[in-house]
Amino acid sequence: MIFALYAACPGALAVASAQESAATAEREGALKTFNQRVDAYLELKKKMHTDLPKTKAGDRATTGKAEATEDTLAARIQIARKDAKPGDIFGEASPYIKQIIQHDAETRGVRDAYAAMEEVPAKSPPAVNAIYPEKAALATVPPLILVNLPRLPDGLEYRFMGRDLILRDRDANIIVDFVAGAVPVLKQ
Repeated sequence: MIFALYAACPGALAVASAQESAATAEREGALKTFNQRVDAYLELKKKMHTDLPKTKAGDRATTGKAEATEDTLAARIQIARKDAKPGDIFGEASPYIKQIIQHDAETRGVRDAYAAMEEVPAKSPPAVNAIYPEKAALATVPPLILVNLPRLPDGLEYRFMGRDLILRDRDANIIVDFVAGAVPVLKQ
């Protein structure tokens, strides 16, 4: 039936194809800008980390140093990004990221969707540049969502906080940015 419609109106196929190409280009542009913003953040982080002591993971003698380094790095980043606001990193990629999470929620069963969100800290809304709550769980984002989200460089990770998707800096333990309402309301 759709083929018959396009056969009767060959121009309709060209219009649909052009619209699809424009939407794809817009999505790719938004994701490219997101990746550039992530890179810019990492450059800033690198500058803030230059003279901090190096610590080895798992070394008990350096645990205090590691915590002090994390706190100092977080404070430096917070000062350097004092005017940061939601969307500074995710920007125009936010709607596409929401679509990925929405699609995942639609393809999971309700029980699986609830199970995936069980350990997610309820604190909401998050704040850009805020320290990730020390006692809050670091619930992992399900692998089927991660494979569809833009890949992140080492040191940054996606986490859920309430219904929001956050971008967390592991080394500084701060919320770099977030997508508000990324997780749809689950209906039973």
